[in-house]
Amino acid sequence: MGLGIAFRAFSAALFDNQASERIRQALQPESSPETEPKLLPKTEPQPAAAAPPPAAKPVRSDAITLLSALQREARFVDLVQEDLTKYADAQVGAAARPCLQQCASTLARFFELAPVSDVGEGAQLDVGEDGSPERYQWIGEGSATSGKLIHQGWQATKVELPTYRGSERDANVIAPAQVQR
Repeated sequence: MGLGIAFRAFSAALFDNQASERIRQALQPESSPETEPKLLPKTEPQPAAAAPPPAAKPVRSDAITLLSALQREARFVDLVQEDLTKYADAQVGAAARPCLQQCASTLARFFELAPVSDVGEGAQLDVGEDGSPERYQWIGEGSATSGKLIHQGWQATKVELPTYRGSERDANVIAPAQVQR
């Protein structure tokens, strides 16, 4: 019974100023006119603070922003959308080289890239029991916690994509159509 009263008293003291004052007085050993506090006026409960509005969804996805930059600066989309079967390997290589160099330059501006593992490719790597599948991809059969590093992997240590400032209507445009007058 005492526990129930204690919870009720706690709740009343927490949400009702007059009840809180009465409980405080009841808990004091003796009250004298000099030490007896005045009752506080009852205040209306304050409405709960309005939840902050949900964060606005970005007008344009970061993926489209990156793809747009790779197209603008390296003609990346043009290269991968081209039907390469009608060109000789030497022609594809000649077209790909400057595109890939410009892609690397664009990526270097937006990201700092570092290998996931500093162990050289071909060396033994101890992944441990808690190696995450996002960081380490096992190739082959077995359940070992170490193996030969085939590819070092990549991770971004810095990301600084530009902010899209265009309209929502054009947010998915990767490259504008070019029209000659």
